[in-house]
Order: sequence, then structure tokens, then C-alpha cells
Amino acid sequence: MIKLKSELRFKTIEMNELKDGQIAMIVEDFHDYKGRIVQRYRNDAVALGMACGNGWTEIESNTLKVRVLEEGETLVISNNY
Repeated sequence: MIKLKSELRFKTIEMNELKDGQIAMIVEDFHDYKGRIVQRYRNDAVALGMACGNGWTEIESNTLKVRVLEEGETLVISNNY
């Protein structure tokens, strides 16, 4: 699993607003998604550090709230087996 080392408050956007390649953290408390780190890949969002199937396809209508990670933020890897 991948988590953000420190969670600062930044402007949130909807997942469908991510640009291809951007990495963000889900900030909305919905189905235990809060805190997951995701990356947009084309029209999908991949949950980093999670098993296959933990992602979203066709995200143009996905309204989950995320915040884009900024330069210099630190991600921590845990339970990487």
C-alpha cells in the first residue's frame, strides 16, 4: 500500500478533472477509498500499490473528490509483499 507521509490541505477537484499522468489522493470518504493514491492513465484511474482490479475505468463521469499531489510530497510504501 502507498500512503502520503503528511496530509496537507489543498484544493480538491473531481477525479474526472485529473490530467493524464497526474497522481492524486482521494479525499472523499466513500467506500473506504479515502487516502488511496491514484494515477490517471488515459481514461482510467489506477490505485497505486493495490491489487489488480482496484481502479476505475472510463472516469470522465467519476466525481470522487481528489487532491493532486504537489512536487516534494513524500509517499510511504508499506506492506509491499
